[in-house]
Amino acid sequence: MTRAEVGRTSTAPTRYAVVQVFGVLDVGGAELRAVELLPHLAAAGADVHFVTLADRPGVLAPTVERLGARVRALPLDLRFPLRFVRFLVRLRPRVVHSHVATFSGALLLLARLARVPVRIAHFRSDGDEHGNTLRRRAQRRVMRGLIGWCATDIVGVAPGALTHGYRPDWTSDPRCRVVPNGLDVDRLDRPSGFDLRAAVGAAADEIVCLHVGRPSPAKRRWLLPRIVAALRTVGVDGHAALVGLRQADDEERVRAEARAVGVAGRVHLLGPRDDVGAVMRQADVVLLPSAREGLPGVVLEALAVGTPVVGSDLPGVRFIATELPGVSLVPRDAPPSQWAAAVAALVRTGRTAPDREAARDAFRASVFSLRSAVDAHVRLYRGRPDERYGRPTTAPAPEHASQA
Repeated sequence: MTRAEVGRTSTAPTRYAVVQVFGVLDVGGAELRAVELLPHLAAAGADVHFVTLADRPGVLAPTVERLGARVRALPLDLRFPLRFVRFLVRLRPRVVHSHVATFSGALLLLARLARVPVRIAHFRSDGDEHGNTLRRRAQRRVMRGLIGWCATDIVGVAPGALTHGYRPDWTSDPRCRVVPNGLDVDRLDRPSGFDLRAAVGAAADEIVCLHVGRPSPAKRRWLLPRIVAALRTVGVDGHAALVGLRQADDEERVRAEARAVGVAGRVHLLGPRDDVGAVMRQADVVLLPSAREGLPGVVLEALAVGTPVVGSDLPGVRFIATELPGVSLVPRDAPPSQWAAAVAALVRTGRTAPDREAARDAFRASVFSLRSAVDAHVRLYRGRPDERYGRPTTAPAPEHASQA
């Protein structure tokens, strides 16, 4: 999708400022999707300013600035509220778009004080890593109350993200809507000379299971060796290839599990790569054994190139499975034998070149396309949201109507 296609309805769109808030612009699903949207939002009239809540902008900041956006680090300290409000008053943005879970409540309160018209709380996960202490529960309750009072729009990447992040009855709030992440399919076509099967030493009759993700405890990468071992019991010889940033403790746990179940030579830690699309096309199946996800981009990427997925039965994964074929769900706490059975059932059917092309066409026509995400964001920013999921917005809340 080109800039001209996105901005086709207006040759000279009215410019307006948008402030997007992240914890830090490091490599992550939400951050990467925001970067992919940037050129298209700019073509539609949005001048994007990123605010990070850490004392550094993050590793993606240079990329963001090359695309024409600005980045400002405003670390959370006693001076933050005043500094953030002053920043908003000087900039006079049309939109504050917060991506920091329930803490968005505090930010949108400050945006309301600064008289920002469009204030968006964006939920991206069906869980968090901050525990469930009494203090945390109290904080979440207060922040959700602030979101309810201050947000003009409440968005989730999947229905489960709104259920967990905002409230179970979110469909009764007309400000709520599902806006899935959009995926740039063309990015997955970048050429690569990498031969996955040769890299892992897979024979012609052996399968390659791929995992792509950061070394986070929630990703449960240590389950891959157990699944490969369990595949042998159902008559399938396989290898596991893991792509993602290196982290010593996580990698050692993966290796230790591989040694313990006798598959040390069949588990391969490949480190980070920038040719994920090419690697995924060569895999027989992509595995996602995560304990928690929002709308996992790795599942979308795999389906976009026609590679089937076996993933944990999490709300976001289930949501994708209702929209696109090629996803096999396994209970989150299922034993490795159940994962192996699901993998064996998928790979025995095989995937032909026409199958992969059909999968690509289905993805481009889906709600997960980049065009769909751009259109949804532009409607939100211009105060004319539309939705496919949740309750239709037939009678906006009074403040929402007046501010939009």
